[in-house]
Amino acid sequence: MSAPRITRRGLLAGAAGTAGAAALATAAGAAEANAATVPAASPYALKLPHQIEAEALVDNLRLRPWEHLANRYKRAGEFEDVPTSVRWGTAGHPEEFSTLSQCSSFLTLVLQRAYGTAPTAPAGTPLPWGGYSYGWATREYFQQYFIKDPANTNPYPTAEKYQQAFLDTAALPHFTRVTKPVNLRPGDLVALDYYPGEDNTKPYTGHIVMIRERKGTWSEPAVDAKVGRPVVPYVFEVIDCTSDPHGNPALGGTATDLFRAFPDTRIEEVPGTAGASTWKEHDGVGYGHMVLYADADTKLFAGYRWSLNTTVPRTVAERPISAGRVWLSDGL
Repeated sequence: MSAPRITRRGLLAGAAGTAGAAALATAAGAAEANAATVPAASPYALKLPHQIEAEALVDNLRLRPWEHLANRYKRAGEFEDVPTSVRWGTAGHPEEFSTLSQCSSFLTLVLQRAYGTAPTAPAGTPLPWGGYSYGWATREYFQQYFIKDPANTNPYPTAEKYQQAFLDTAALPHFTRVTKPVNLRPGDLVALDYYPGEDNTKPYTGHIVMIRERKGTWSEPAVDAKVGRPVVPYVFEVIDCTSDPHGNPALGGTATDLFRAFPDTRIEEVPGTAGASTWKEHDGVGYGHMVLYADADTKLFAGYRWSLNTTVPRTVAERPISAGRVWLSDGL
């Protein structure tokens, strides 16, 4: 007997469909079930400048064929003589956009583009609000507050450095800390440290993503139990740069349906004969989906899953998680 097919209608209705009786809850339903404070839904929520810049890059690169090699992840051991670059083109000209970067260098360059220079306005014209914050996201800023080592000439903090800095945003200008997944907003940055407590010389120290949207909750009890405590599994659409897209539709069955419901733009479906498809995986910047676990009691970060059809969660003890929100002005 074949596994039941997951449908959009079933997902949005919170119907059970996969192993573990997974259920998608609306934001209101999540608040009711888990006694957590969920911000009210807003169909026209403001996007902060760095999210606008990140989405402009991703959206334009999605218009370019993969064979143009305009969107690439800078893997360790490759591109050693090619500098990291993230290039924004002219509006309406996707052929001018390109990137060769990693997770932290991509988001650092996004922040630099959005907030690295002072705002411009016609002479004598006040800015829309006085608290708007620009001109801070410079190479010197990241060296002083994230890298903290004059001997380290890498202009981009690693994911590990971001994770550590977000633990104490009282000492980090232009950011505030977010401690609970339920309070994450679009534009927030979430950083993971893969090797806590180590003097890290590995090529990849962790990962960092930007939140794009919270989709609800998705429970896989047999998988969630591996976290070792009662948890609430929140699903987030994220913006990131990675060599490992979020999800594996090639597993077939309900895994393929689940991927179609929560896809990653770097995995390309190639239609075949007789309705069959194959999947081609790419790397670079894009949109995908992750699960961020909250402790059911404290509501604090408890762990994560790389994708919805990954069966191996990681706890915060294994891989610490912290999140930061760019501060622009009160009320934003």
